[in-house]
Amino acid sequence: MTAPADLEFMAGLPAAWGFPPGTTIIRAEQGTNNQTFMLRQGGLRFVLRVSQTQSAAQVGAEHRILRRLRQAGLPFQVPEPVAAPSGDTVIETAAGPATVCRWIPGVRPDLTDQTALERFGRAAGLLGEAMLGVPPEDGLGDWRVNLLAHPAVPDVGALCRQLRAAGISPEQVARLDAVARRVGQEWPAGGGALPTQVIHGDLAASNVLVDEDTGEVSGLLDFEFAGIGFLVQDMVAALFYSGALETRDWQPRTAAFLRGYASVRPLDASEADALPRLLLARAVGSALSRAGRWLNGKAQLGEVTDRIHKLEDTTRWLDANSGRLRSLAAAGGHG
Repeated sequence: MTAPADLEFMAGLPAAWGFPPGTTIIRAEQGTNNQTFMLRQGGLRFVLRVSQTQSAAQVGAEHRILRRLRQAGLPFQVPEPVAAPSGDTVIETAAGPATVCRWIPGVRPDLTDQTALERFGRAAGLLGEAMLGVPPEDGLGDWRVNLLAHPAVPDVGALCRQLRAAGISPEQVARLDAVARRVGQEWPAGGGALPTQVIHGDLAASNVLVDEDTGEVSGLLDFEFAGIGFLVQDMVAALFYSGALETRDWQPRTAAFLRGYASVRPLDASEADALPRLLLARAVGSALSRAGRWLNGKAQLGEVTDRIHKLEDTTRWLDANSGRLRSLAAAGGHG
C-alpha cells in the first residue's frame, strides 16, 4: 500500500513521461500486486502502474511480451506501454518500477451470462494461440516446476503452524495442508505430457475488459505473471475465477466457456484429463498466495480464511463432478 507521504511523489511521477502540468492523477481501484493510478491529459487517459513484485528487468520482459502480442492481430487490446522522453518504458522509482500504458476502454464482464462465458473462453484460446510465438526466455517464471510455489511460502508446514497460531481453526489448517500435499504428490508425474509455452499466468475475470455496448472482449490486462507453463493452465485459471463452476447450473455455463475455448483450440486428451488436478492446484495456489501476502503484511487473515473456504468447496465439488467435467472438456463443451 502507498503510504500517505508517498502520494505527493506519485503526483510528480507523470512528469518523467513528459506529461505537462495540470495532468490529473487519481488512485485507481486497488489491485493485489501493484499501485495503480489513472492519468488524464485533456481527452486522453493513461494508466500509471508502480509494481510491488517485479524488478525493472522483469517489467521490461513483460513489455517485450506485450509488444509481440500487439503485433499478433488479436481482436482485443493488451496494455501498450508508453515510452518516456528517454525512450524507456520502465522508470525506476523509490516505490518500485513505474510504467505508463494507454487506457483500454471497457468494463468487467458479467459472467453470469452464457454468451459472456463463451466469449471469455474464446479470448483465452486466442491469447494462447498468440503467445505461441513468445520465446521461452522472455517468460518471467516457470509455472510447471511447482504449481504451489510462492516466494513468501517456502514451507507449507511452517505456514500451517503460523496460521493455527494466528487463530485459523485446526480443521481448516489441516485441510490446506492435506490438499497441498496431495497436489504436490500428484504433479511430479502429472504434467509431463501437457503442451507447454509462455502463458499469461493469471487469466482471471478481473483481468478482462468487455465493450459496454456489445459485450465483446475489448482487453486483457496484467501480464506480470507471464511465464513458461502448461498451455491449459490459462484456461483453467479463467474457468476457476469465472464463477461458472459455483452454481447449480454449472454444466451449461461451463459448456459455454469450453465451447468458446474449443472454437480456437480444442483440448487434447491429456489436457481434458488433467483439468480436475489443475483446478485443485489452482485453488491451493490461490490460498497460499493470499497467505503469502498475509505473511508480508499485505492481506488480512480473513482473506486467507476465505481462500481456504473456497479450497474446501472446490475439493468437495471435484470429488462429485470430476468425471462429468472431463467429459465436457473432451467434447469441447458439446454433449
